[in-house]
Order: sequence, then C-alpha cells, then structure tokens
Amino acid sequence: MSDDVLAEGLLKDLDREAAAEMLRQAERRTVSAEGVLFTAGQPARAVHVIVSGVVRLVQVTPSGPRVIIKYVRPGEVFGSPALLDRFYPTSAIAVTECVELQWSSATIKAFVDGYPQLALNVIRDLETRLREMESRLRDLSTEPVEQRLARAILRLVETFGRQTAEGVEIPFPVSRQDLADLIGSTLHMVSRTLRAWEAQRRIGRYRRRLVIADVEAVARTLYREA
Repeated sequence: MSDDVLAEGLLKDLDREAAAEMLRQAERRTVSAEGVLFTAGQPARAVHVIVSGVVRLVQVTPSGPRVIIKYVRPGEVFGSPALLDRFYPTSAIAVTECVELQWSSATIKAFVDGYPQLALNVIRDLETRLREMESRLRDLSTEPVEQRLARAILRLVETFGRQTAEGVEIPFPVSRQDLADLIGSTLHMVSRTLRAWEAQRRIGRYRRRLVIADVEAVARTLYREA
C-alpha cells in the first residue's frame, strides 16, 4: 500500500486525516521501464514519490557524458524544485516498471502551508540528499576508481540488496556503463575492475542482475591504500 511506503518518508508523523487527504489528492500513474517521468530543464510542475520500482536521476554534461546522480527507491521524494517553481535539474527515468504518486506544485505548497510536519519531512529529505551529494563529491575528489566503484556497489547493496543463493543481488539492471556513469569513470576502467573481481569471485551476474558474492571482500577494497 502507498501509505505504508510513505509512512517513514513524506507522511511521517502526519495525523491520519492529513495523510489520507494527501493520498486522495495524489495523481497515481504507472510508468514502464525506461519511461521518462520528467526531463532536465523542464519546468518543475510536480513533486514525485515512487511507490514501487526504481528510478534513476540522470544529468548529461555540456560535453556529452551522462552522469547518474542517484537511484531512487520507493518512498523517496524527488522533483522537489517544484516547491520553488524552478526547473528539474535532472531527468528521471524508470529503471523498472514503476508506480508513482505526484502532487502538483500548487497542491504540495498548500499542504506544506497547512501542515508544518510535512515541511519538516521535506526538509529532512533534502538534508539527506545534501549529505549524499557531499559524500559523492568527496569520493570523486579523493578516491581512485576501484574504491569509488566498491563504495557505489556497497551503497546499492545497502539500499536495494536482496539475499539470494548466489549472494546479494541488486534486483534491477545495472550495466557496466551505468556503474561508470554513477562513479564518474570510463567504461574501460570499470570493466577492467569488474573483470578482476569476477575472477576473484567477489561478484557475478545472474539473470542479467549484478550479484555480490562476497560483500566483505568488496568492502575491504575501501581500506586498501591507493
């Protein structure tokens, strides 16, 4: 149920009546895999939350390369520039089929004005996003490719990982190019590192999914000297 997904996010600590009214006024839609929810540079008309599925937020730099800013999980708020009548800084693309809720800019502003707890929830989400971006910037500035890749995979494990017989699976497609775009590296460098890890049986691929067979071995990469 959507209210269960949002209970620790946008609707956290809202009284039952307010939460029910927010859900009533949400526009619900299903987006197929690789469907575009919104595009970078487009006026931000709505705030979005995923109920099920996974979305990636993507930017394309002026010189052309693609950067994956983050993968959005169920319950996370995105599209918050709509609160300020600004433009979306990223494109949002469904990785899997998704169900989303969205509220128009006017609707979400009215709720924020009427329910201070909702404003606190939005601020908390933005604070979390800021900390994530600070951490990403530090990684890009100070760490070699192997460590950046290990850290990105461990974040995916922590957020999305699902235990299987083969190891911890990331339950949606993540290509080598996706990982390169996520850590600001090249396909060649990422492929070379992953081939080495596959030979060492740290990771593998099953059913087109990335599987981390030895999470501890990947984590140890972070503590090796560059």
